Amino acid sequence: MESKAGIVALLGAPNAGKSTLFNRLVGMPLAGVTPKPQTTRFLITGILNHELGQAVFLDTPGLIAQPQNAWHEALNRHSRRAAREADVVLYVLALREGRGVPPSDALYFPEWLAALQKPLLVGITHADEAPPGSREARLAEAASAVAPLSPQGVYDVSLDRPLDQLILALFDALPENPPLYPTDELTTQPVRFFAAEILRRHLYLSLQQEIPYGTEVEITNYREGPDRDYIAATIYVEKESHKPMVIGRGGSMIKKIGMKARKEIEELIDKPVYLELYVKVAPNWRKSIQRLKVWGYEVRGDSHTR
Repeated sequence: MESKAGIVALLGAPNAGKSTLFNRLVGMPLAGVTPKPQTTRFLITGILNHELGQAVFLDTPGLIAQPQNAWHEALNRHSRRAAREADVVLYVLALREGRGVPPSDALYFPEWLAALQKPLLVGITHADEAPPGSREARLAEAASAVAPLSPQGVYDVSLDRPLDQLILALFDALPENPPLYPTDELTTQPVRFFAAEILRRHLYLSLQQEIPYGTEVEITNYREGPDRDYIAATIYVEKESHKPMVIGRGGSMIKKIGMKARKEIEELIDKPVYLELYVKVAPNWRKSIQRLKVWGYEVRGDSHTR
């Protein structure tokens, strides 16, 4: 049998569990996971090398049915580009305890995605939260809800379920190709990208209410050293009043975020890191096309991504 290789885009609503599933498929925590939606802001690449071939997974921002600003539009644009580039689409749908089949906004499946006519598989997450004895009924209900999408298969990919069947189905849907990347690679993105992702995740975990959504991280300097790497990063906030909340009393919050992020980056690169953080104000950056473009978001008329 010929080797299979291709791109699989994970799509779905915000907080559907795409990043958790992505990390399980790749076998490494490349994507940041938090309880809050919209943690993933850029496309994240993870490579699974398997006896059947090579699957290149793209974790994407959650699809937003009703974008409220230029930032939301940019997030949707990232996901749309991933779907265009993919050979297979894996749509991720969450079942939440006590909520049954998700509402229509969680099942947002835009017309442009259907028009691509790509092989489609559906992964159901959080089915392990179903009340005792109701799991199979709720999974059947979810399968019925996605039936109009004509998926090639619907799979329970909750944390207590193995992914073997899904992986086999994905490779079955992928085209015959030689590996797209060297088989010893896990991702195509540089360490500085993941340093920003790690910092962003700890902003989400440490800050409350709407504050983390109004933050962005820019790695302004990354120097590799023989014994220690140096990283300088700027954390942007939208309002002057948010700046002291990120810094904290006596610098306590920024110190906490920096210590946790530094430890995780060191584990990633297996080397000590000197991490220097700054906090600046970028007023209303989520509405600024120019600012979004500088930071690598895909804005109107632009195909550049971080």
